Amino acid sequence: MKNISEIIGFLNTAGVFFVGTVDESNKPHVRPFSFVMEWEGKLAFITNNQKEIYKQLSVNPYADICAFNSSDEWVRISGKVKLFQNIEANRKVFEIMPSLKEMYTSAENPILVCFSYEEGEAVFYSFESINKPFKTIKI
Repeated sequence: MKNISEIIGFLNTAGVFFVGTVDESNKPHVRPFSFVMEWEGKLAFITNNQKEIYKQLSVNPYADICAFNSSDEWVRISGKVKLFQNIEANRKVFEIMPSLKEMYTSAENPILVCFSYEEGEAVFYSFESINKPFKTIKI
C-alpha cells in the first residue's frame, strides 16, 4: 500500500487534479476532481451514475489523471479502471470528505459510484528533469 499512499499523498497535496476520458466518438473530456482514497489496495475515486464520466468509463474503461504540485512536480496516472458500487466504500468516502454527504445524502444512495484503477502506472516528473520521469509506480 506504500505506493498507493504515495500517489494519494501527491494528489491530496495538489488539491485538484484532472481526470481525462473519451466519449463514444473518441473525443477527449477532462474535468477536475479533488477526492481520492485507497480502497482494497487500489487507487479509488467517486462519481455518480448520472454524469458523463460514468457513461464514458462504462464504454471505455481507460482514464488518465494529471496533477501538479507547488514543488514543480507533476504526476500522470494512466490505466484501466473498474466501476463499482459498495456501501462500505461509500461510508469511507464520507469519513474522508464529510462534505460529500451533503451532495449524496447517504452511503446507500444508488447514484454514488466508485471507480478504481485495476492496472496502470503513475509516472512522476519535475521541471528539473522535464524529459525524463524521476519515478514510476505500477498500479
